[in-house]
Amino acid sequence: MPAVGAGAKQIPVQGNHLRNIIEGADMVMSHITHFYHLTALDYIATNYVGCPISGQAPWDPKDNTADMVTGTLATALIMNYVAALDVRRECHRLAAYASGKQPCTPVLIPGGVTKVIDANLKANMAGVLTTIKSFIDSTYVPNVLTVAKAFSGALLVGSASKGVGRGCKKYLAYGTFPSSAGSQFITGGFLDATGPVAGWGGSTVALNPAFIQEHIKYSNYDEGLLGGYDKLHPSVGVTKPKTGKTGAYSWLKAPRYQTAAGSANTNVCEVGPLARVMVNYCAGIAPWVSTVNQFITGAAALALPLTTGLANLPSVLGRHAARALECQAVANAMVGWINAVSTTAPSTGATYTNRVIPKGTWTGMGLTEAPRGALGHWVRIDGKKISSYQAVVPTTWNGSPKDSYGQPGPIETALSGIFVTDDTSGRTRVGRIIRSFDPCIACAVHIVSADKKTISKFELTPQGYSCK
Repeated sequence: MPAVGAGAKQIPVQGNHLRNIIEGADMVMSHITHFYHLTALDYIATNYVGCPISGQAPWDPKDNTADMVTGTLATALIMNYVAALDVRRECHRLAAYASGKQPCTPVLIPGGVTKVIDANLKANMAGVLTTIKSFIDSTYVPNVLTVAKAFSGALLVGSASKGVGRGCKKYLAYGTFPSSAGSQFITGGFLDATGPVAGWGGSTVALNPAFIQEHIKYSNYDEGLLGGYDKLHPSVGVTKPKTGKTGAYSWLKAPRYQTAAGSANTNVCEVGPLARVMVNYCAGIAPWVSTVNQFITGAAALALPLTTGLANLPSVLGRHAARALECQAVANAMVGWINAVSTTAPSTGATYTNRVIPKGTWTGMGLTEAPRGALGHWVRIDGKKISSYQAVVPTTWNGSPKDSYGQPGPIETALSGIFVTDDTSGRTRVGRIIRSFDPCIACAVHIVSADKKTISKFELTPQGYSCK
């Protein structure tokens, strides 16, 4: 199994810089979008007197709850919601200078990037990044602290007995933003933070991709003869739909991580910004230690309970905090990547290495970090044709059903113990927890009781989201 990041060594230095700029701009855009446009309205009311968008909001005012912020604070957050739309566009503009088109960029290929940057494009990227960084530093990170202050307590830390919102407290990251030397700005690894050590419960251990499995006992897929398709590594995984399967309740598989090959110690792992921050902080990697510590100092100034050995970061609002911290750290790193881009021949150099599809039978693996978390692709090539392709995406990790040992996935674990009522507050509590993971199923979420009664459903309409 090749070392993580080995493929980056075969990409020219300039290609790596440009790829990191494109992917960095996309991650920053995604994090800003998530906080303001996908989750902020879980915390802000829109039916108070003086609301600047009263009656105009795309979400349903009847879903406002008594604990949502109103008045001057709500107005300020709503105006930042609007401002974030412009910043989101600027993130796309920054990436487009390096990619030619954003989103759905056409320049990323095996071996690098099919783009060369001139001095004007480089200056444009630097200028746009300055605007984005200003919003992150002066608005996004402070707003996360503001919301954390307003909703500290049970929502932040979770129930002492149940740990509602905390999740599984085991974290996995593949790492991303590689250099041509094979190092990564965001490092991969596995962290078990379930114990009491230093408030975090453990230290990061190196990632071994061979320890990944896919469980399908509770998924709508064929387990094969004597369960032969269950608990397979993705490189040899089998995906055969099977409806009506006893006990199955999800179309997601259940990815799990072992601590050793063949080990029965199978770990349920959360992936995403919180996982990446936890893994890198506990590995002692700069700038993650200084970035987190600086945020904790800010939290302490607001008397937030994030300061107790960092143990409260695994939480609903802790995920939002980690996303903001990562957004800030990646934006700061992009300054260096842009500065490192050469624009004068011959120092510009190649931006990609031509890759030839090999003859015979070959297998390949690509591991990276999407904004939502660990993303893996496994491919088999026979006679220059793809004969097998398996992808394990972030929401599959976080939204997975129970595995073959009966262990629920991270989101299921975070919801365990919550009391759901057939009213607005029940929907909001569930929504706040689930959306803190940023799953890619927002328009297909229903709340259903044990007797199959639909409590509420979220639908995507031409005008926007509606909740019934």
